[in-house]
Amino acid sequence: MAPSGIASVVGEHYALEGADLVPVGGGADLNASLWRATDARGHRFAVKWSSGGSPAGLVLPAALNAVRPGSAPEPLPARTGALWVDTGGARLSVMDWVEGTSALETPPGPAGWRELGQILAALHGVPLGDEALERVPREDFDPGRWAGLFERVDTALDAGPAEGIGRRLAELWSGNRAALREVHRRTIDLAARLRERDDLPGFAACHADPHLGNLVIATDGRPVLIDFDDAVLAPRERDLMFVLGGGVLADRAATEEQQGLFLDGYGHHRVDAELLAYYRGLRVLEDASELAGIVIDPACGEEERREAFGHVRGVFSPTGLLAQALSE
Repeated sequence: MAPSGIASVVGEHYALEGADLVPVGGGADLNASLWRATDARGHRFAVKWSSGGSPAGLVLPAALNAVRPGSAPEPLPARTGALWVDTGGARLSVMDWVEGTSALETPPGPAGWRELGQILAALHGVPLGDEALERVPREDFDPGRWAGLFERVDTALDAGPAEGIGRRLAELWSGNRAALREVHRRTIDLAARLRERDDLPGFAACHADPHLGNLVIATDGRPVLIDFDDAVLAPRERDLMFVLGGGVLADRAATEEQQGLFLDGYGHHRVDAELLAYYRGLRVLEDASELAGIVIDPACGEEERREAFGHVRGVFSPTGLLAQALSE
């Protein structure tokens, strides 16, 4: 939707009449469009129109800020008082714009890693009231979505795209196919075991994607966790995997020092190794398959395909997610 069109919809549902909207690109969410809105007072907001995820992306930031203010962007209620508006077949929301830089560009220092631990500890301790239980999806240990996508991409690449970047991807994928299929098998087996376990730890509110790309270092130096669209009620390992089990970035894991600093802030937790292994494997299938799917999709632009190919190489790098998943 053009900025003028979205501005009209926002003005209808939110007290932001006349706000200037600028599209924001570069996000990994293929099911959402993002704009930066500036109102007459100069205050900035993030306007998101999403057909993916769930309303958990609004419910949990609000709940987190209630127990640890400033840890996440604050949702701006619509004129009705609701945290979002269902319109045009998608979910429209407005949140405070966090002024700062991505943790990809400004990596957290020691204090930042401790604060990230504190933020996730606060999130995992959020009381699960009726709204959270109703609005936030619950982990079911069904890897079918990503396992199925992997199988389709693997089959397509086995046939061998004829030329260009698709051919380069097919060659890269071929060199890692055995390892990928092993992770695929392990993840499905782990899911089956986890569904049968009667000793799983309690479920908590989880962000589900707390890597450095979803962490903003605000201008005052505090880390702010953004993009809760994939939030889920799950064992804490769903989030802890990104720091304690690898996955802080596609091409490298958190260092032992960073993990120690994180735990200083998070506190003691007895990690369930089987859960970490499952979530690590699931992340490999998700990242490798979704990114490869972009590369081989002729409907995607060349720049988008090249960027996705670079990320796939990161997943397959010696310190990347695939190597991390096979290291246990």
